[in-house]
Amino acid sequence: MGFWGRLLRAILGQNVKLRLPLELNTSGAAKTRGHKSALLTAQSLQAPQLLPADSVSGRGQGAAAADGVRPRGSLSEASRREAQQRARENKDRRLREIRRIDRLSRDITYLGRGVSGWLNERVSDEEKLRAAGLPVMATPADVAKALGITLQALRGLAYHSEVTTLTNYLRFTVPKRSGGQRELCVPHRRLAAAQRWILRQILDRLSVSEQAQGFVRGRGVLSNAQKHCGRAVLLNLDVQDFFPSIPFARVRRVFIGAGYSKCVATILGLLCTECPRRELVFEGRRVWVATGSRGLPQGACTSPALSNLVCLRLDRRLQGVASKLGLVYSRYADDLTFSGGPEIRQRAGAVLKLVTAILGSEGLRVHPAKTRVQPASTAQIVTGLVVNDRPGVARKEVRRVRAILHRAAIEGLEQQNRHGHSNFRAWLSGRIAWIGQSRPELGRKLAEELRGLD
Repeated sequence: MGFWGRLLRAILGQNVKLRLPLELNTSGAAKTRGHKSALLTAQSLQAPQLLPADSVSGRGQGAAAADGVRPRGSLSEASRREAQQRARENKDRRLREIRRIDRLSRDITYLGRGVSGWLNERVSDEEKLRAAGLPVMATPADVAKALGITLQALRGLAYHSEVTTLTNYLRFTVPKRSGGQRELCVPHRRLAAAQRWILRQILDRLSVSEQAQGFVRGRGVLSNAQKHCGRAVLLNLDVQDFFPSIPFARVRRVFIGAGYSKCVATILGLLCTECPRRELVFEGRRVWVATGSRGLPQGACTSPALSNLVCLRLDRRLQGVASKLGLVYSRYADDLTFSGGPEIRQRAGAVLKLVTAILGSEGLRVHPAKTRVQPASTAQIVTGLVVNDRPGVARKEVRRVRAILHRAAIEGLEQQNRHGHSNFRAWLSGRIAWIGQSRPELGRKLAEELRGLD
């Protein structure tokens, strides 16, 4: 059993029965399963018997032929024919390998189990692509040329394997604000370059819904919060495991909808998705085993834009619900917000049930621990900003930054680093920028105080 067979048996945790094509039966004969019978008697498997020298010398070719032993000349002729046959087979094998390598260098027809079925469909809607200002591509060679890499390199970046010794992502975890760990998958240099090209040349040129406020040029947390200022009641929902819940098939449909052939859409979809994987060490070799289906990785630059494009239908459906109920709806990545008059408080349960059903039909789930109903009597928070009157950072956060700057002027900046930030000045500068996003004048004043500490 080879390495991969032993690894499979270890993963499955059960014995794997090997089906040998040739097995000996109890009588000493050999039989094949599913093949033409090959009768090897026990006598034929024994070592040949050597005759005494005088017996051989005293026997002629006629006697040898009578005993079924080939003459020496006949043996040499058979050996010569056998050697010629082996030479022809080796030559044919080398030619097949050369043709295979040549074919692989000129085309891609297979990229792994379950994802290669559309690689032969290579007709793109060129008119639609040109009208949208997108690069025209129809074949794997077109994709490789656009990315500036070879077909072999493209195959390595896009190939799908459930068990692999090489991975195109660096995986690590970071703590969540709400507790627990979030796994990030950061692509390696070559894949990251390919994803940046896809983002700039394709995804950034496609239209998203008006309700999508995250990762869209000219929109952000401030524009998202402004939509819900001064409302009587807010309803916030969070989508659980948002990026990984968007599968490869839906990502591929985004590129097909843009006008690309199914072949190109498959390759682009593979470049932008990845399986969740678990690292194992087996027989001294490190392997990565897929623990789920391909989805958008958290850490790829293409994931936010693709999530907005995939959720285009979801946003339209939720906007339809909001319009019928007289509500305002917006979405910042996985954060959904509805706002309206006092009547929404009594209807919050019905709204939540309807939204949950729509999300479920889109393959998404509501995070049960992050659903909130916020009346005007409390601090209404949308994407980190208080929106009771106007968008702004919570007073507690402003007071904390002011206190840090005040004490830093007396005791020194590093003395205020009580939580052990690796670059405390950069962290504090980021908090000031966060405040200045909604209150520019206050942000500029705090930034001047920070610069005065030099």
